[in-house]
Amino acid sequence: MFDDFEDDLIDEEDLLDGGASLVETGLRAPRKSDFCVGFDKAEQDLLHQIEKGTMPHALIFAGPEGIGKSTFAYRMIRYLLKNGGKETADGGMFGDDLPAESVTTFENPSDDPVFRKVASGGHPDLMTVERAYDEKKQRYKGNVDVDSVRKITPFMRMTASQGGWRIVLVDDADTMNRNAQNAVLKILEEPPAHALIILIAHRAGAMIPTIRSRARLINFAPLSKVDFTAVLRREHAALPMDDIDVLHNISGGSAGRALQIVDEGGLEAIDKIMGLLYGWPKWQWSQIHLLADAMSRPGQEDSLRAFQEVFIWIMNSMLRAKARNEIPVAPLNNDAVRQLMDHYSLNQLIEITGNLQAHFDKVQAANLDKRHAVIGAFSLFDIKKAA
Repeated sequence: MFDDFEDDLIDEEDLLDGGASLVETGLRAPRKSDFCVGFDKAEQDLLHQIEKGTMPHALIFAGPEGIGKSTFAYRMIRYLLKNGGKETADGGMFGDDLPAESVTTFENPSDDPVFRKVASGGHPDLMTVERAYDEKKQRYKGNVDVDSVRKITPFMRMTASQGGWRIVLVDDADTMNRNAQNAVLKILEEPPAHALIILIAHRAGAMIPTIRSRARLINFAPLSKVDFTAVLRREHAALPMDDIDVLHNISGGSAGRALQIVDEGGLEAIDKIMGLLYGWPKWQWSQIHLLADAMSRPGQEDSLRAFQEVFIWIMNSMLRAKARNEIPVAPLNNDAVRQLMDHYSLNQLIEITGNLQAHFDKVQAANLDKRHAVIGAFSLFDIKKAA
């Protein structure tokens, strides 16, 4: 995909093909996914605690966004809801329906009734709290609000309909404000019996210390390259390995973010930007204007967002390579990027990168003409104009 950038003329029809806003991304919603890899040790540790009847009432799953924390949480939740019974006299967590042999996996078939109920959001013993979606702004709100969190207490104090556990999953828990976190803390101070709350946090440090001290913190690392590839290939079987390498570099190993980049047209954005970089220092302004026209049309919001994110990543990667005197990562290891890096000093690259981020932020905050987002980005390489 990334060969011969200098010969890649931009065609308006090609831009629209790759950039249409999608109703669903390639990555399945965590509650619906039956594919979870990379967290075998965490699974075995939790299974051991379940067998011993030492499961805590609160868990914090912490790690970078998009690596599969929520997917793993739902995998565990399905297992508990299917097999969990009231504690036995010897302190065990499960009733007689649990297999006598030691269980080695949370696996729950996608055709199982519990799986289907969880996937549909209709299981009576599971409550999910997440950031609300703002229909007007077409995006999720910035935090989990306190009103949503306050609904947890009455839910957890009800008797489980299946005689097992009542479970609450709070996604993006690190976005809760202080009032919302204090509401969670009150629950953790007097946890109901047979109740479990799972907090998904991309930044565990954003949680107040008193919550962290009352919950078991489990850190999740980014997926290995092998597992990252497996997740991407499951959703996009024909995705070339070169593209997977690029997506791994951009996403930092976050499969969720990588799939979002694919579905928003991020690979196409890289292709177009790299093709235009070959025109530096004499930009092909007709091509840039064509790109700007296509991305400013209704329904191209995802394409424009991908363009901005990819452009920032390209500049940050160039900046990092310049500072470390390294060869840039793929697909930036080419003549066009080397010429740019040789021409600008480190301070100039810092200036351009900072101005580019500020430019995109201003376009979004002030709701400026989307064409300006694209055209203005290339203008910033003129240091005199950027100053």
